[in-house]
Amino acid sequence: MGKTRFGKFETAPLNPDFIPSLHEPTQQILWIGCSDSGFQETTILDLLPDEMMVHRNIGNMIIEGDLSCETTVKYAVTVLGVRHIVVCGHYGCQIVKATSRDGLQGPWQSKLDSLHSTNKDAISQLPETEHDRTFVQLNVLDQLRSLRQFPEVVDAAKSGNLQLHGIVYDTHTGEASRLLEDVEARI
Repeated sequence: MGKTRFGKFETAPLNPDFIPSLHEPTQQILWIGCSDSGFQETTILDLLPDEMMVHRNIGNMIIEGDLSCETTVKYAVTVLGVRHIVVCGHYGCQIVKATSRDGLQGPWQSKLDSLHSTNKDAISQLPETEHDRTFVQLNVLDQLRSLRQFPEVVDAAKSGNLQLHGIVYDTHTGEASRLLEDVEARI
């Protein structure tokens, strides 16, 4: 895709061992995924369930003021000392769509509406079949940006103890892709 508010990014096939398994019960990953994704996180990364703390919500979104999500992120980073935070969206999501978002309310609706408004010109230039897929990708990138607003995340990343990853899963093919951001796009 071209330049957007987030800069350039591309997708790459996801090697299941891009985060190496420790093969011991240590939570090294915070996984933020969508409530309706219909797949197991440990399958995608080929990890043991004990190696990952999972937080699921509608649209894999990080919303300011969402006490559950904020507490989970802070606990994972400061207490557990996770080394990776993964935000995973999925194609075919019924919440994160470039078109309608029926039934969604409050800050979740507002955040997606704002993201769509910012990127609608770039999305409209794509084939219609790619609109929703691209919007899912942009949403993951937006959530990474939101994570970078947490002082705990910023401090851990600056000290080299934390990495953030954006992943998109295709429920039809069973394949996952990493979103590779330009360094300049990171806020």
